[in-house]
Formats: sequence, C-alpha cells, structure tokens
Amino acid sequence: MRPPRFWQDGLDHPAARLLAPLGRAYGRHTAARMDRPGARAECPVLCLGNFTLGGAGKTPSAIALAALLRDLGRTPAFLSRGYGGRLPGPVLVDPARHGWRDVGDEPLLLARRHAEA
Repeated sequence: MRPPRFWQDGLDHPAARLLAPLGRAYGRHTAARMDRPGARAECPVLCLGNFTLGGAGKTPSAIALAALLRDLGRTPAFLSRGYGGRLPGPVLVDPARHGWRDVGDEPLLLARRHAEA
C-alpha cells in the first residue's frame, strides 16, 4: 500500500484542494471535542492520542509505555473506545472469553499484551 501521490505534491494538487475543506471541518470538530472539560480521575492518567484516525503508531506506543511503567513498578491499565466491538461497554476485556468481534481488535490486542506481562 502506498500513500496517494498528492501527499508529496503539496497543496497545489487538485485532490489536496478538493479535500482541504473536509480536513478543516474534521480539524474543527476534533478541536471542539478536545476543548470540552474532562472529568477528574482518581489515579494518574496518561492520554495517548492525536488527530489521526489510525496508523500513527498509538497502539504500539501505548504497549511500550505500559512496559516501561511496569518496569518502574507501576500497574498500568488500558482504556479504549473499542471501535468495531459489538458489546456495549464498559467491558473488561478477557482474551480467553472475548474475540475481536466482541470488543474490537485494538482492545483485544492490548488485553493480550497486558495478560502476557
């Protein structure tokens, strides 16, 4: 798989000009969501995320960060939205009981890695 050619051609490419309004709308929507006040957690929280939908390396980074925290004597846990899962949440993912159709592929991967540690 390769990225679209217009990614290297810059903003003058017709596809880039055509997609720019969509990109701006997505950015505004995401910024508005991120601007909402959050809830205060009762434990330390590290949020790993960005504006991209996928493929930016968030999951491998979360796995590596959890390994570092375990090495420091901490007990990390993952909280994921579980895109693609059919079970209503919240669900404590158990790799022995749940499949990717139940909870989504990313939460299942994170639970498997957490169980291995």
